[in-house]
Amino acid sequence: MKIQHKGKQASKKSLVRGSSSAKDVLNVKKNMVGRDDQRKRLLEDLTRRSSGELKVIPILGMGGIGKTTLAKEVYNDVSIRSHFDVRAWATVSSHHNVKEILLSLLRSRMGDTFYMEDEAELADMLQKSLKSRRYLIVMDDMWSSKAWDDVRQCFPSENNESRVLLTTRDTDVACYAGTENFSLQMSFMDPYESWNLFKSAAFANEELPSEYEIIGKQIVDKCQGLPLTIVVVAGLLSKSERTIEDWENVAQDVMS
Repeated sequence: MKIQHKGKQASKKSLVRGSSSAKDVLNVKKNMVGRDDQRKRLLEDLTRRSSGELKVIPILGMGGIGKTTLAKEVYNDVSIRSHFDVRAWATVSSHHNVKEILLSLLRSRMGDTFYMEDEAELADMLQKSLKSRRYLIVMDDMWSSKAWDDVRQCFPSENNESRVLLTTRDTDVACYAGTENFSLQMSFMDPYESWNLFKSAAFANEELPSEYEIIGKQIVDKCQGLPLTIVVVAGLLSKSERTIEDWENVAQDVMS
């Protein structure tokens, strides 16, 4: 499938890959469209009173399904801010670098200018900064069990209801790292959620003439409930002239 826009041609795969950063996805809208039930469940799991032991909660799903967006929205929720003494975020990625992960977590606490060379010193500093505090750590985009093993000892368990939230597309990683009997499995968006996300991303939910809505729903249907694909296609339409011809051209490209 090819999408043409203002004389330039690119595959949907490359467009999605180029737009898959947390910043691109999260800037679509302050609050994620859809996923209300999953967001509420995750907030409850993170803040529920328990035995106090450190718990690791995985968000599992394929690339582009919205794991990072959901994690970021929960991370910034007012109830999370008030419940935890410390919050820190690190993006892991497929070729993880332990020092960079530790630096990212520490910079969440100490600012972007913080830097230290020695990995062991970084690990020790992170552990001390979390000690005796109720913390939430987000490990985003974890690809391997080794990545978890390389940093898990930095997270003290002191019976104060601290939590680690990790996102992964690998079931084995979720089972290995998770301390609960479940992970939050993210599914494809249903047609209603997909259409609302499309409208929000493309036109800030303004009313559309019926002829545009018909074509738009055909486009959304071909995105097969994948949020990132919906956002990418909606972004192209938001930057083009709003004419029936342009919309029909995009619809034909998406369906080809």
